[in-house]
Amino acid sequence: MRINPIASYIPVQELSIEKQNNQEGVVRPKKNEAVGPIQPGNKSSEYIESLKAAYGEKQLKKMGVIECATCANRTYVDGSDDPGVSFKTPGKIAPEVSASVVMSHEQEHVSNEQASAQSEGREVVSQSVTLQNGICPECGRVYVAGGTTRTVTKAKSNYDISDVLLEGAKLDKKA
Repeated sequence: MRINPIASYIPVQELSIEKQNNQEGVVRPKKNEAVGPIQPGNKSSEYIESLKAAYGEKQLKKMGVIECATCANRTYVDGSDDPGVSFKTPGKIAPEVSASVVMSHEQEHVSNEQASAQSEGREVVSQSVTLQNGICPECGRVYVAGGTTRTVTKAKSNYDISDVLLEGAKLDKKA
């Protein structure tokens, strides 16, 4: 397993011995005194250029160090005729949360289809949600590109006990 050195970077801090609550020997780091040339949150051009040289621009975009324009401008819009769901107007979703947002949107379709079937006197035979993934061509990050909800319903049938007893009794014995 490879650990990303930038994402897991924790600055080494100088330690000092302080008196706290009349206790001697309590070791506390001094605040805002990172040791070393690289400080977290440093987005200077010199720092970014050194990272580009080490990792490449695409990798830095994938890690979120550099903003990916394609991911930042990606919009989602619902293409169904279901008026009671989200994303009827285009909206932006971050790639990190696209799976949960798209799945919750598709669950809105599921619940609307169940309510529609119940109001029409039909019963739901099956429902499925499929999520489609995409890969950003600029940064290579995987994101959920959209989803599809499929619902199969049938008319409710009123079974009588005689129907159940006669089931299978009607057999044609011609060969």
